[in-house]
Amino acid sequence: MRYLTLLAPLALSAFSAAAGAADCQPALLGGDVSVIVDGVEIVSGGRATDNFQIRVQNQADTGTPGAGGAGQCGATIRLARIDPGVDPDFPPYSLSAPGNRNIEVLPDLTSGGSVDSDIIIANAPSGPQGRVVPFQLNLATEWGLRAGTYTQHLRISLVDESGNVTDTGTLTITIIIPPTVSIRFVGAVVGGTAGAARIDLGNLSSTRETRSDPFGALILSTSPYLVSFSSLNLGNLAHDRSGEKIPYRLYFEGAEVDLAGVSEFPYFSRTPPSGDRRPMSIVVAPTQAPAGRYEDRITATVTAM
Repeated sequence: MRYLTLLAPLALSAFSAAAGAADCQPALLGGDVSVIVDGVEIVSGGRATDNFQIRVQNQADTGTPGAGGAGQCGATIRLARIDPGVDPDFPPYSLSAPGNRNIEVLPDLTSGGSVDSDIIIANAPSGPQGRVVPFQLNLATEWGLRAGTYTQHLRISLVDESGNVTDTGTLTITIIIPPTVSIRFVGAVVGGTAGAARIDLGNLSSTRETRSDPFGALILSTSPYLVSFSSLNLGNLAHDRSGEKIPYRLYFEGAEVDLAGVSEFPYFSRTPPSGDRRPMSIVVAPTQAPAGRYEDRITATVTAM
């Protein structure tokens, strides 16, 4: 009889453990998740963020009438790449969630979880709203990115406390990088950061060519681009009072620019993060002209293609 008395609590304990496991069946709510990052500004040090959420619920059924459904249970969210290979031009981003400031996205669907990949959910309630797990996507929007629309699919895996995958979904991330260009003059110029840059040729010579000090255009672009020039005085320096003109030549990367007509210089790739430096120079032939101040205004236009 003593042995029968000892067996009763053992049987009851085993039954209770099995019921506890059956009461925890974490599931995803709301179906697949999509995140679209658009309208970003490409600048040095630029950043963009987008917030999204994944909802988790305990969908176990206690089977007890009037019990109000299952209780709470723990779970883990993991993200893994579905698409084969990685586009080298895909804008680099990071994901964060409560308890994990830099989520590791697993390289494939067969990879196991890690401390950096797992987003721990202490309890998934059984109510119809479930638990909202907030996520944030962080994207550096700096020069060096290539214009385009990029899409990546990640598998959302929900893992119970026993290590079993209980539900899966898809997280689709779309990032749109716009065609964007920027130009400023560097080198022997005055100003140019905001507003017009000035090139001072000094005193013109009557016996030899006058050449500008080295300067150039620094161009930043996320796409192929086109550089064109126009001149207020069609390639002439004009006296500030009489209007008398002195012709000059503008060179862009060693090629003479036709300031009286159309000169366009196409480039068929985006720039590196540091930009493209295009050397420029101005040459004035020996000249005999009335004393005074002469000037022209050149407009350089860069257009994304």
